[in-house]
Amino acid sequence: MNERTRRTVRSIVLALSLFAAGSYGATGTATGDAKRGKAVAAACQACHGANGEGIRASGFPRLAGQTAVYLDKQLADYAAGSRTNAVMMPFAKSLNDQQRADVAAYYASMKPPGSADAAANDPKLLARGRLLSGTGDEAKHLQACGNCHGPDASGVAWSAPYLAGQSSKYLADALGAWKSGARKNDEGMLMATVAMYLDDADIAAVSAYFSALEPPH
Repeated sequence: MNERTRRTVRSIVLALSLFAAGSYGATGTATGDAKRGKAVAAACQACHGANGEGIRASGFPRLAGQTAVYLDKQLADYAAGSRTNAVMMPFAKSLNDQQRADVAAYYASMKPPGSADAAANDPKLLARGRLLSGTGDEAKHLQACGNCHGPDASGVAWSAPYLAGQSSKYLADALGAWKSGARKNDEGMLMATVAMYLDDADIAAVSAYFSALEPPH
C-alpha cells in the first residue's frame, strides 16, 4: 500500500468514525418544543442576537438554522464539561434535558441570516479557502471540508453543522481551539486531526471563505 492509498484509507476511517461515534448526534430522548425554547433562549440573546444571528466582531456564533441535534449536543457537552466556555458552561448546566432540547428546537426553527462577512476579501485568500473546502490539499494530508460539512459548507443533517455564513472570527477561533486541544468534544477526534494540519494561513483562508458564503435556506 503506497502513501497516497494509506492517506485515503485513513481519511475514510476518520470520516466513518465521525458518523459511527455520533459526534454531532442526539444526546437524549427529549423532543424539543420551539415555543417553550423561545422563552428559555431569552438569556442567549445578549451573545447570540435576537434572531440567532450571533455577533460577528466578538466571534459569537450564529445559531439560527443549525440542526436541533447539533445544538442539543453542544449544550449537553457544555453541561458535562467536555466543551468548555466560562459563559456557556453554567448556562447549560442550569438547564435540564428538556430545556436544552427546547432551546435547540427554537434556534433550529429560525431562518439563517445572510453571510456574515460579505465585504470583499483578498482574492488569493478566498481562492485558497475555496480549494480547501472543495478539494483539500493532498500535500498537507487535508481532505476537503465539504466531505463532512457538505457542499458550500451547507452542513449535513445528523453529522456536521453548516459553516457557511458564520463569522470568520468564530471559525478561526474554533479551528484554533481544535488545533491546540482546547476543544475536544468530538468523539471521533476528526476535527482535531484536520486542524492539526492547518497552518495559520489556511485557517484564515477557510474562515474568510466560509464566512462570505450564503448559509443554507
